[in-house]
Amino acid sequence: MASRLPPHLSYKSSLALLPPTSITAPVEGVRKVHDKHFARWPPHINLIYPFVASPSEEEADTPDVSPRHLKHDILTRLNKAVKDVQPFNVSLSADPAGSFHHSKKSKTVWLNPISTTDAIHDLQAALQAEFAECNADTRPFNPHLSIGQAKSDDGAESLSLEAKRSVADFLMSSRPEEQREARSVALDWSVDKLFVIERKGFHDRFVVVGVVELGK
Repeated sequence: MASRLPPHLSYKSSLALLPPTSITAPVEGVRKVHDKHFARWPPHINLIYPFVASPSEEEADTPDVSPRHLKHDILTRLNKAVKDVQPFNVSLSADPAGSFHHSKKSKTVWLNPISTTDAIHDLQAALQAEFAECNADTRPFNPHLSIGQAKSDDGAESLSLEAKRSVADFLMSSRPEEQREARSVALDWSVDKLFVIERKGFHDRFVVVGVVELGK
C-alpha cells in the first residue's frame, strides 16, 4: 500500500520520460502479459514520482471537452529547470534486463537506460532541485523502465530472457540486413522532451497533460 503523502503531493501525477512509439512495440508486448500496471501506466521512466498534486487544469469555458493542460506556474518552473539541459541519447538495454528484489516472492524486471554521459541523472537532479518539495521518495535515483513482475528469482530470470528475445526480434525485423549483426540488444532513443502525466482516479490510466522540450 502506498504511504500517506502530504497534501501538496500526489500518486496521481508523475514527471517522466516516455519513449517514442516507434520503439515501444517489443516493450508493450512483454508488459501486456507480465506487468500488472499495464492498463494504468504507459511505458515510462519516472523522474519524480509522486509529483505535485493537481499539476493540470481544464479550460474554464469548456471543461468537459477541452484537454487538460499544465498550470502556468508548473510550466514556468519546468522550463526554468531544463533550459540548460540539452537533448541526449539513451539505449534501453535488455541485455541483460535489470531487476529489483523487493522480497523473496516479489521482483520487478526493468530495462536499463544507458547513456555515454550522466545526462539522465543531470536532468533528474535539475528537476529535483526546482521541485524540492517533491521529497517523498528519498531513495537514490535509479532510472529504469519496468516491464513486469515475477514471484521468484527464476521467474525474474525467465522474464528477463523473454524481454531480451522480444527486443532482439524487433531489432532484427526493423534494421537493414547489413546492420543486424554485432549490435547490442537495446532500443535507441533520443530524449528531447519530458512529460507530465496524470490520472483522475487511482484506477484510471495516466495521460499526458504537459510536454516540455529540453534546452529551450
